[in-house]
Amino acid sequence: MSPAKRFARSRVSVITSLSLGAAALVAVPAGAAAAAPRDPLGLPSLSSADRYILAPSGRTVRPVKAAESYGLNADHVTAASETSEKEGHDLDAGTSTTAKADGVMTRQTGAKAGAGFGYRMRVAPGHGPVTLRVEEAGSATAHYEVLVNGEVVHERKPDPAQAGVWSGDKAGLVHYDVAVPARLVRSAGDIRVTFRNTANPGPGARIHAVWTLQQGGRAPAAPYGGTVQNPSGAFRQGGTTLTSNEYGRPYVIYDFGKEVGGQIQVTADVRKGTPRLGLAFSESAQYLTTASDYSQDPVGLATETHYLDTEAGRTAMTDPVIRGGFRYLMVFLDGPGEVKLSDLRLKFTADPANPDLDGYKGAFLSSDDTLNRLWYAGAYTVQMATIDPTTGRPYPGKEGPVRNDAIVGDGDSIISDGAKRDRMIWGGDNAVADAVSYLTTGQSAPSANAVAFMAKGQAANGQIPGLYLTEEFGYNMNWGEYAAWWVDNYWTHYLYTGDGDFLTTWYGAMKRNVAWLESNAGDDGLLTMKGAGGTWGYGNDAGGTYVSSLYVKVLGQAARAAEAKGEPELAKTYREHAARTAKAINDHLWDPAAGAYKVSKSDGNHPQDGNAMAVVAGVATGDRAQAVLKFFGDGLANPHGDLTVDKPGGVVPQYISPFVSSQSLLAHSAEQDMAGAMSLLRRTWYPMLGKAQPGTLWENVSPAGAPQLGSYTSLSHGWAAAPTSFLTNQVLGVAPTSGGFGTFTVLPHPVNGLRWAEGRVPTPRGDITAAWKRHGGTFTLRVAAPSGSTATAGVPAQGAAEVRVNGKVVWRDGRSVKPGVTVRDGLVQVPGLTGTSILTASR
Repeated sequence: MSPAKRFARSRVSVITSLSLGAAALVAVPAGAAAAAPRDPLGLPSLSSADRYILAPSGRTVRPVKAAESYGLNADHVTAASETSEKEGHDLDAGTSTTAKADGVMTRQTGAKAGAGFGYRMRVAPGHGPVTLRVEEAGSATAHYEVLVNGEVVHERKPDPAQAGVWSGDKAGLVHYDVAVPARLVRSAGDIRVTFRNTANPGPGARIHAVWTLQQGGRAPAAPYGGTVQNPSGAFRQGGTTLTSNEYGRPYVIYDFGKEVGGQIQVTADVRKGTPRLGLAFSESAQYLTTASDYSQDPVGLATETHYLDTEAGRTAMTDPVIRGGFRYLMVFLDGPGEVKLSDLRLKFTADPANPDLDGYKGAFLSSDDTLNRLWYAGAYTVQMATIDPTTGRPYPGKEGPVRNDAIVGDGDSIISDGAKRDRMIWGGDNAVADAVSYLTTGQSAPSANAVAFMAKGQAANGQIPGLYLTEEFGYNMNWGEYAAWWVDNYWTHYLYTGDGDFLTTWYGAMKRNVAWLESNAGDDGLLTMKGAGGTWGYGNDAGGTYVSSLYVKVLGQAARAAEAKGEPELAKTYREHAARTAKAINDHLWDPAAGAYKVSKSDGNHPQDGNAMAVVAGVATGDRAQAVLKFFGDGLANPHGDLTVDKPGGVVPQYISPFVSSQSLLAHSAEQDMAGAMSLLRRTWYPMLGKAQPGTLWENVSPAGAPQLGSYTSLSHGWAAAPTSFLTNQVLGVAPTSGGFGTFTVLPHPVNGLRWAEGRVPTPRGDITAAWKRHGGTFTLRVAAPSGSTATAGVPAQGAAEVRVNGKVVWRDGRSVKPGVTVRDGLVQVPGLTGTSILTASR
């Protein structure tokens, strides 16, 4: 069963359409494009798409609101301080102990049923409801109760969304709130808060800190409590005043409304004491705690929260450390004192070489609001991953204050993998992100810098590294798969930019890199990466379907580069090698019972990556390609996306990878299955656009629909941005077929429920604009090609009795009436178009 049927939603009509195919450029007289008639589409101006742009208009960004604050922080206790627990809060420890979890000190009940501990905490009777804010080590299985004065007020249940799989079980510190019934708040001004295991507690309660919070009232007598006045004043008017005693931690959570990154700036008027100012960051609300979400590897070593020292009087402060990606900022006092904050803002540092952050050169607009938002979410995701190469993430993470000052490339900007982390060049990630950059901001230098920088690290054996692990460790050769993706990045750069000098400069490196890949092909033709077996998410199995199919794909791209450089015999050799490996994959790795390819000869599970790549590379054709798509629906489809493999326990881990799913999108469209492509798009990427999310696209997703790596997950990761290029290249249909869009195709793939789409694609020759619309029995396509470029455009053949170009009939009743016009992949394709052309298909 197809995933579109398994997970159909009546409110999203995306069921059928046409597929993308390789367009033949058959020359026809240029006169077909003469004197186009008036545009009949009547679509909104592309400038109206600007409302979807997430990028800021300048380098100064302010919060959009104070998302959470309490006027009264009546009390605060933390397991990080023995004095706080015992002297300040009358700890009843029971059998509990303290130990680090998720990088912070926690008090832990352990796994014994019924075990517990408790604190006596201050409140302010008569000043409104009391809320407990609890920070704990995240866990998918913890199960315990929270009691106030002996009565259960909250059951902390197992939560599969908190499954951390990066460093052991470290999901990251999380928080939750508990409303305390008014009848339990005694007039004496204190309550007893207890954490008690259930019969099946998992790891039990692991509590870092607890607050008692109220909206107003006077703080308890010292040393307890704190207050917050005018929480929005820090970024608006009047300032925000935080006052704290020893056992208080007043805070305000500021929401920037979307993913941002850079350096926090604020003016601090210190009126009493010299408390440190804590700045905690998170891409999501779930992981926003005083410890921040994870950005370093290994996790839990570096202090992720930034602390600024204060001094008496008024001081304009700039955080010296860049925080690459976050939406939420928690500002709190760490220590007794009083501070008034004003002029809170962010110095935005992403996309550093772009003087016009929101002046996108490319555009996309359609009749579907969610698709529009998704296109711009992908655009902004890649923008956020575009960084100054001197602001990478150090590796490995070390104890002490966090830093983002590692050298990870050269030039004034590069496309890294993600905003928060890793802030490094990863060749496979760039295979998705580079095209998005070309199509949106129109920038090519960040990708060129990344491709060239990796080529500079080419090994003596010819392998181009997949990663530069900062200046401390240099180029890393463990990811053989990414050597193949380098070829893809190299050729894609030429297709989108037409930069002949770049093609020539790195052509020799490409040939040596391909020779290294060829040296890894065994006698059977399958690829085994000797000593460089790492892939996007696992150690590659010898002779695997995925890397072998990727090899076939990039050999085709290398062949086109060889032809562009005048070496047709080398191109022929590359294609012969590709055909040999494709045959080997089909001979040795096809599993007819499953209707899918195996991971490898030694691993009988069936992966998403290998099967998708087999279709994309042309290894799987005809019935086998159709069987693969059926396998996606029957064997991999999940409500939150397609799983990476049908069974756990093999070499391929089982979760949902937007990177791998980008190839699945192309596989569906290559086989004229736009229903399947749109089902995958809806299940995988639509939830990332939720109101509480950062508006950017996630690195990976767990089978439960949560961030797969807990708080370490990057929620702004360039390899997840494929929907942007998919919507331009497949749905709108614009794609280059020769360097710099000298020739290009406009082959739309409209889906049911989508009435129209339009867009602008920046090229070295000028902008391409394209638009299509369906109305009644007529499909109309408008293409405007810049001077010096030639288009092949297509309109749906099904149901069409006649096709016209600029009013002249070119196809009628199933036959071409003009030389060169053909029917291919369900489209009547018209080559040789220049200038502005309007194609209509009518019944």
